[in-house]
Amino acid sequence: MTANDVEPLPQVVTEAIVVIDLVESTLTSNLFGWYAVGRHSLRDLRTLIGEVAETRGLRCLRSTGDGYLLTFYDARSAEMAAIRAVEAAFELLRRSLMRDQQVSEERALNLRCAVHLGEVDVVANDREGPHVAMAFRIEEISRASLPAALNPIPPEQFPLQNYVLCSEEVAGILARRAKRWELTSIGLFKLKRTLLEHISRSANALVL
Repeated sequence: MTANDVEPLPQVVTEAIVVIDLVESTLTSNLFGWYAVGRHSLRDLRTLIGEVAETRGLRCLRSTGDGYLLTFYDARSAEMAAIRAVEAAFELLRRSLMRDQQVSEERALNLRCAVHLGEVDVVANDREGPHVAMAFRIEEISRASLPAALNPIPPEQFPLQNYVLCSEEVAGILARRAKRWELTSIGLFKLKRTLLEHISRSANALVL
């Protein structure tokens, strides 16, 4: 590559970013076997994601090893992309519950989901940028995170699985435009945004 062969910068768009993680997937695979359980669980999850997301503006679907990164886009309204992403997350939880009633306990899809909205770099079959990192940081919030938060909820009120967390940006959109969900603030967290920056954000749990 020469100095004249510099690749163009990726396209930048505003999308809703969703991180979906299989709870304790590594433990389950270690106990029951990757090919016996883990592989099938991830494939079933991907199938369900396609069923609930493709009609809601899904633009990117990438495996993260024990889950998936999704992004949603709406050409007319970025806020509607966030609403569609939350709709997809709840529909995924609903269909996962229905599936789990028909399979063995070790193959259950216990999920945690995080939803954020922001500008992303569009790269082939992937998305990059600080807002993607923010979505992953939100997904990592757990009961163990609560002692370090400002005004956290009691630990026993934080669900262990099958829930949706959203950033304050998404929570604001839902409060204005989609009042069918009940928002519960779980506290103000200091989340690492890049290697050099830290930013404090409140996170919100969504319940039906």
